[in-house]
Amino acid sequence: MYSQFLILVLILLISLNVFGQHGNHTEQANKTTELMPGMGEVYHPVSTANAESQKFFNQGLAFLYGFNHAEAVRSFKQAAQLDPKLMMAYWGVALALGSNYNLQADARQLKEAFENLEKALTVAPAASEHERDYIAALAKRYSNDPKADPQKLAADYKAAMSELVKKYPDDLDGATLYAESMMNLRPWKLWSPDGKPAEGTLEIVAVLEGVLRRNPNHTGANHYYIHAIEASPNAERGLASAARLGKLAPKAGHLVHMPSHIYIRTGDYTEAAESNADAIIADREYVEKTGEQGVYPMMYLNHNIHFLASVKAMKGHYADAIKYGRELETSVKPHLKAMPMLEMFAPSPMTHLIRFNRWDEIMKEPKPAAELKITTAYWHLARGSAYAAKGQAAEAENELKALQAIAKTVPRDAGIGNSVAADVLRVAENLLAGKAALARGDQKTAIEMLKKAVEAEEKVSYNEPPDWDLPVRETLGGVLLQNGNNAEAEAVFRAEIAKRLRNGRALFGLVESLKKQGKTIAARMVQPEFEKAWADADTQLSVESLAGTSSKREKAAASNGLKFGHSPHWEDSERFAKDFDKFHDTNPLY
Repeated sequence: MYSQFLILVLILLISLNVFGQHGNHTEQANKTTELMPGMGEVYHPVSTANAESQKFFNQGLAFLYGFNHAEAVRSFKQAAQLDPKLMMAYWGVALALGSNYNLQADARQLKEAFENLEKALTVAPAASEHERDYIAALAKRYSNDPKADPQKLAADYKAAMSELVKKYPDDLDGATLYAESMMNLRPWKLWSPDGKPAEGTLEIVAVLEGVLRRNPNHTGANHYYIHAIEASPNAERGLASAARLGKLAPKAGHLVHMPSHIYIRTGDYTEAAESNADAIIADREYVEKTGEQGVYPMMYLNHNIHFLASVKAMKGHYADAIKYGRELETSVKPHLKAMPMLEMFAPSPMTHLIRFNRWDEIMKEPKPAAELKITTAYWHLARGSAYAAKGQAAEAENELKALQAIAKTVPRDAGIGNSVAADVLRVAENLLAGKAALARGDQKTAIEMLKKAVEAEEKVSYNEPPDWDLPVRETLGGVLLQNGNNAEAEAVFRAEIAKRLRNGRALFGLVESLKKQGKTIAARMVQPEFEKAWADADTQLSVESLAGTSSKREKAAASNGLKFGHSPHWEDSERFAKDFDKFHDTNPLY
């Protein structure tokens, strides 16, 4: 949940003592900055005769567009130090200290933001009318009254930015910041689960598209447009921005990563993986160079690693998925006691062990620390899945009971990403209940519980990668195939493909379901899609692996040299060729 992210950040900052944005609070606050190439070609002319001050102002805006708000503050402060009369430098500090799409400002940030607004007003005579209008608009966003309604302040700021944009129609930064002011009114809630736009969303999209028509390389507009469109039914509209953004700011790790939010929605897991691999390199270089601590490396860098592990799993790359999952686990583990909300990253390896049917490896996993309730819940899910796959129904039931018990102890306000933790764990409970039923031979109950798990999965909030990263329809479809419910399995796999385009496992399941119904022509049409999706996977697929019931069979199939994902009888089927020839003869248009 958005609110959970806010709590995480506050805990993180306090525990690390790195309030880098807060004036004199810590050593981080007193850090100076330098000009850093590769952060995006951003230029917004301001009233200064100092060329270096202008450069640092531009850099501050570039970091703001890249969601590195602490570095933006430092850059704007450096601009002010070089030219104390530069009103827009204080405006920049105040803007960067405020709430953004991922983080709500705390009391200290709001206090410092208000102080910088007051500084700006003292040097206002040296500013242009355009700049004074910027300050007047931003003044609507802050108040020195601790009881002021932040939502009303945000709405007032949005209204003021609307007037600024009307007055200065050629100011593309103003239009971009106006779009951001609208986005911040309902972060991560711009689209409903069924694809309907929230109030204001269509205007956000229209404003950003207007900016991009005039300047396709506007860093901020491309970034915000991806966020504005990613959860929509037509995420492919963001492909042009995705193709541009990483190249515009090759050293700004978050911007290099951002295209993957579109690529994962459009089923291009290869590009999504490459974006995050490059982002990790860029962010690590930045952290090493600056010594940055706190929000940016802990959240944004780890988010890149999390994303990379997830898309590698989608591609069938077990070795890479578990590698990056372990890397993520190692990164957050030392901080989990002090920053419990980082636990949303910790179960990553467990999800990949389950999805890749690594039952023996799961049984070697040590039990997490008692305070890590969410991770422990995933541990029980993994062990229960392993026992169920091995046919040990009683042990699977015991793990289910343990999972249900630990889930009840998770605080109501706990979150996993953008979701309520209880909503995510409800999927886990129903999934394991289905697997346990399958282990004891109760197919009917197994299917019923897996369908409940699908329903629960649909209630998990939107996020990328998903807060629940084990697509239940893969398992349900596999179980339906095992049970001979081939037509229903086809529908389930088609629904999964509609949700996650080019999901290789779902495409494999769809091919199998079509073949089992005698729909050989349709199966042959889907087969190339599957082969492309699974082309470089290191993992053999089978109906059993989808259902989570595979154990020895996969290893035997792999050792026999079968091509990944292919049924042993498929290539030798002469019946298909005859059926296809007959279809072609009677349907000349094809």
